[in-house]
Amino acid sequence: QALQLALQAAVVMDAEDVLLEQAAGLRLATDLLVPQDLPAADRAMMDGFAVSQPAPAGSEQDPPAAAVFTVVETVTAGMVPQRVLECGQAARIMTGALVPTGARCVVPVERTSLLAAAAGGAVEQVAVPLEFLKAQAHILPAGSLARRGDVLLPAGTQIRAQHIALLAEHGFARIPVHRRVEAAVLATGNELVHHSETPPPGCIRNSNAPMLQAQLAAAGAVPRMLRTASDSLESLRRQIQMGLRADVLLLTGGVSAGILDLVPQVLREEGVQQILHGVRMKPGKPLFVGVLRQSGRQCLVFGLPGNPVSSLACFELFVRPVLERLGGRTTLSSLRALLTRNFTVRGDRTICQPVQLRLSEGHLTAEPLAWNSSADLKSASDANGMAIFEPERGEYVAGEMVQVISWDGWG
Repeated sequence: QALQLALQAAVVMDAEDVLLEQAAGLRLATDLLVPQDLPAADRAMMDGFAVSQPAPAGSEQDPPAAAVFTVVETVTAGMVPQRVLECGQAARIMTGALVPTGARCVVPVERTSLLAAAAGGAVEQVAVPLEFLKAQAHILPAGSLARRGDVLLPAGTQIRAQHIALLAEHGFARIPVHRRVEAAVLATGNELVHHSETPPPGCIRNSNAPMLQAQLAAAGAVPRMLRTASDSLESLRRQIQMGLRADVLLLTGGVSAGILDLVPQVLREEGVQQILHGVRMKPGKPLFVGVLRQSGRQCLVFGLPGNPVSSLACFELFVRPVLERLGGRTTLSSLRALLTRNFTVRGDRTICQPVQLRLSEGHLTAEPLAWNSSADLKSASDANGMAIFEPERGEYVAGEMVQVISWDGWG
């Protein structure tokens, strides 16, 4: 339910035309139609000989086992055939080359036999067993791969390498896509120092900001890192105002119930409308989600818990699906895996348990890992996903299917 509330506030990014080479990972904003038949003409699918109808066998009582063709030209890829094949003629042809008019089929070279030319003659002949003279064999017919006006790729398709190859084959130099989401990252807390520094007593290294930067990049967004804000209204307001210029603002820390958890207050004062604050899950209970709508644009705001694993889990469960919706994905898939050992839910909150996902004998399996707390990054680093366990169930038994979220991009 919390995710649905966040998704309802997500408005798909505007469309823009980008170079095909820059489109990887983005989603199409409109259907792309086939501009012309593919292939435009019949093409050979094998190296061999394009042959016409065999010449009449004459008056022999026993039909011959092979037909003999006179080779009249050689056609390679990129050439245009110069001859129209008449009865009893053939053209030596290479894979991908245009098939000459009059050709009945293409016979692979290994199924043929070249005949020695007559003494002093330059005419080349090839013998083909009759069993290999099958109409249209080894010919890729014109328009068999795509017909002009058909949908080549539908809107919402996420462009991957194979799509880029397909679009290049059809001559697309630029394509309409939903632009990348720009996401600002703001870590908060008096206790934070840069991860390259040695923290003085009472302080810790900022691990959330670089983690979120990596997660955003993996999700196809453009991260914009902001200076860490201290736990003061002035510092928070200054950095939050900068972050609200992005499409999405991710904050870490300052959203719980401590005396210095000032983020929700500053967000309200800056015009952010609260969608939810607090979810019944572990880790991630203090999650804040809001939206700023101003001057015809909006910024979605996620206040993530300060504990690293809580922040990681909330990103994967809430932020990533919203980023996908913003980027043009219309449906969200659910991934399930086979539980490898029993698991017990204690308490009344949904558990997002770090797991090791593996493919085993054709099945996706989930092995719950030992996990001490939402600050236990070491255990989380051994995981590549998390399983969702509901408190109403209590006991989960090895061998049953459970909902999982992959951190490796599966699903």
